[in-house]
Amino acid sequence: MDNSFATIGSFSDVPPASQQAARLKFAILANGLRLTSRASDSVFGTNEGNELKRPIRTRSGVSGGLDLRLSEDIFVNAPILEPSAKASEFVLDSNEFGFSVSYKSEVLCAVEPLREPEFYSMQTRDGEDMARIGQMCSPDRFCYGMTGPGCSFWPVKERCRYCSIGLNAVSDASRKREDQLYEVLEASLADDRWPARHVLLGGGTPNGPDMGAVLAARLCRGIKKKLDIPIYVMIVAPLEDQYIDLLYDAGVDELGMNLEFWSDEAWGVYIPGKKDRVGKERFLKALEYAFTRFGPVRTRSILIAGLERAADTLVGVTTLANMGVMPILSPFRPLAGTALENVKGFEAEAYIDLYQEAKSICDGAGVPVGPTCIYCQNNTLALPFGTQYRRY
Repeated sequence: MDNSFATIGSFSDVPPASQQAARLKFAILANGLRLTSRASDSVFGTNEGNELKRPIRTRSGVSGGLDLRLSEDIFVNAPILEPSAKASEFVLDSNEFGFSVSYKSEVLCAVEPLREPEFYSMQTRDGEDMARIGQMCSPDRFCYGMTGPGCSFWPVKERCRYCSIGLNAVSDASRKREDQLYEVLEASLADDRWPARHVLLGGGTPNGPDMGAVLAARLCRGIKKKLDIPIYVMIVAPLEDQYIDLLYDAGVDELGMNLEFWSDEAWGVYIPGKKDRVGKERFLKALEYAFTRFGPVRTRSILIAGLERAADTLVGVTTLANMGVMPILSPFRPLAGTALENVKGFEAEAYIDLYQEAKSICDGAGVPVGPTCIYCQNNTLALPFGTQYRRY
């Protein structure tokens, strides 16, 4: 039986020169990446206890890892701290010539780990570590967790089973002020290699029917007064459409309300709080209304791939695309400390098939498989080929 990397699927509409990088991206998202001691030392440096000085921060269910550039336009946010990643057959190594990824001892290609942003080593004027206020969640997108490590869905009976947000008190400040946000954001804009070009406001859900829309609108207005920068808000669907109007009127550029799953079974098993307090039908109605304000592409919704049946996920893709809402496929990550830390998502081949079927559906509906930001595709089942993909 051929166990070489060449057997891990292929893409029907990817240029031949990019096939290897595209397949490697999906394989790393499915399996994680194991670091040799040399690679670990080269990327992070080590302290006397032989632990990473600057461990990669993971603050939610589907993001966080080591950003690698695989080719000119293909990036991957490689899971490296998850339990499954530590046993991966995909290995990052380094030597005097740079970094490379191998599979079962077969060297596949050279890669470039993105360096840590300069502001991660800086402090705010009042002495808080800037990296505890805001982070880069792609090479060019600054992310601000509005609730810190808190979330109204964190109580056990309501908790999203894949999520680790409540475990991140060390790396995410719980008491953030707006002046700190502006200070850290401005520092991120000044980075000489990967400056922030757009902003994501999200992460965690406060109590109330607005699901964080009021806070997001206030922050958006504050940022827009100081900076001309696109803002993407990602929240749970508000219970009333007036809160979507509030976001639009505040100058929000893009709005994401994530279905996460399609099947009723998955909603009950993986996101019980959202099922009981909001429900899929409300999400769909909120997305339908948001489309009338924000339009196509600027209205989007993430589906988590790898836990429910691919056929169910594709029903969700079809429903969203036919509404004009841009679907985003985010592969499941089994995070340490969560209820699903020992659960495996799909294999790379299944993710490739799912992506290609989703792309066919979206092409037919006239919307792209999101995100359209090339850099922000780093932790999604998406590739940068097509006229709708761009850099900010």
